[in-house]
Amino acid sequence: MGKHGTTWRSFFLLYPLLALVPVAIVTGYSLWSFTDRLEAVKRSERIAVDLEREAVTAQLQPVAKDVCVLAQQNELATLLLGATTEARLAMASEYLALARNSHNYDQIRYLDESGQEIVRVNQGASESLIVSGPDLQNKSGRPYFTESLPLQSGQVYLSPLDLNIEHGQIETPYKPMIRLATPVEDSAGRKRGVIVINLLAQGILDQVQAAGDLSPGQVMMLNDQGYWLITPNPPPGWGFMFPERAKIRMPELYPEVWAHMNQNHSGMIHSAQGIFTYDHYNPLDHIDGCSERPDGLDGAISTTGYPWVLVSHLPQSVINGWRHALIVRAVLIGVPVLVLLAIGTRSTLLVVAERRRHREHLEALARFDALTGLANRATFEEALREELQRSERHQRRLAVLYLDLDGFKEINDTQGHKRGDEVLIEVAQVLKTCCRATDLAARHGGDEFALMLAEVADANAATAVAEKIRLAIGQLSWDGLGVGASIGIALWPDHCPDQSPDQSPGPSLLLHLADEAMYHAKSDGKNRIRLANA
Repeated sequence: MGKHGTTWRSFFLLYPLLALVPVAIVTGYSLWSFTDRLEAVKRSERIAVDLEREAVTAQLQPVAKDVCVLAQQNELATLLLGATTEARLAMASEYLALARNSHNYDQIRYLDESGQEIVRVNQGASESLIVSGPDLQNKSGRPYFTESLPLQSGQVYLSPLDLNIEHGQIETPYKPMIRLATPVEDSAGRKRGVIVINLLAQGILDQVQAAGDLSPGQVMMLNDQGYWLITPNPPPGWGFMFPERAKIRMPELYPEVWAHMNQNHSGMIHSAQGIFTYDHYNPLDHIDGCSERPDGLDGAISTTGYPWVLVSHLPQSVINGWRHALIVRAVLIGVPVLVLLAIGTRSTLLVVAERRRHREHLEALARFDALTGLANRATFEEALREELQRSERHQRRLAVLYLDLDGFKEINDTQGHKRGDEVLIEVAQVLKTCCRATDLAARHGGDEFALMLAEVADANAATAVAEKIRLAIGQLSWDGLGVGASIGIALWPDHCPDQSPDQSPGPSLLLHLADEAMYHAKSDGKNRIRLANA
């Protein structure tokens, strides 16, 4: 055959083997890229659902506090003694001020024990308005009245999230609404009606949507019956309010997925329709009720509509699109992949780094308080448990400071929630300034903060730090108003000598002792420091 014939035969025999190398590289890279992308998306979907849950909690708790404050209003107590025009006007003025500072309050009302509206303020198109006598209605048949009036004093009723109905018709454009109510008692302990705030829930839905937009999945929010409250349209939402949409709900359209969700509190399921990441969230568990509520009673109550199911849905069509795109890319690249490998590798590393940075950013959002930048409650308790174990091993002392702001409510009520946020941010900055690198400050909820001091010498050293914080906070001012700080201190192991950090009560006991000491500081006159009792 000759020399050239042998060369060509060797080439045709060897070429398929050599061609397998770039094909294997491209195929392997495509599979890895798809798997890595899918895993990264799953993590971001989980984080997005967590952020959606936090967004709901941040919206509802302040409204419950406002309902409780109105139930203890001095003007209301005066009205209960005698229903005078002056008393009603005084109450309406207070409601008007609250409505103007809370733009998401559609209505603020006091209904007497018969369900008749006595005082009512409406959120108008441009300003809040006091409703006059002839326009006041009887709401004795509405669930938010019938179900909230029998509650114990201090309990809060949370209505289902639905669309507002006026004069028997669903209001258009749609106005999503949640009603929070609490019973009113006179000085003799007799039920005299209820306080009701109609919360415009579109803000909650928008916050959930914004949190979900951080991931590629479609945001869904469903009530306990599987009807969509937030939906990628289609399917249409609010099916429980329209007879013709009664069967447009997840149990009908995604029975396998809904069955899985009902068997697990949270998780992820990959079905024929795609990946569903979900979490059952019950806002009732995150509403504390009013301060005068007797121990042992639930803070918030509702008979239907909860828990909600927060869902991020990654459609299978999107996943298939990713897979198809990778296959097309592998075919188009082919043999030139060896030449372009260096450029491709650099681009891939940049993409992976950006994904990691984005993922770490989302994870940070889930571990830190969005308003103040401090650690949140879960992060603080996790760090405290680890530091307790280190302190036990090295025979070191640590301290926990529990801080509550005195006078914060007055600023929040008179200057609005935005100013209240500024107060919390500046107080958080004081805590950061007073922290060492080994310490940790956290916002524990509302206007309460916690500070872990690692390696403190004794109670005097911890008290000195607390006094520095108290003085610094006392120097802050907002339009002439300031706040104080009641601080409780608990030391490990001084105040809990019989506890081991490996035992589950350890961190929570230390926090409880510091919290208890803080309440003693408040009882002694506020704006002072108290050590815990062992």
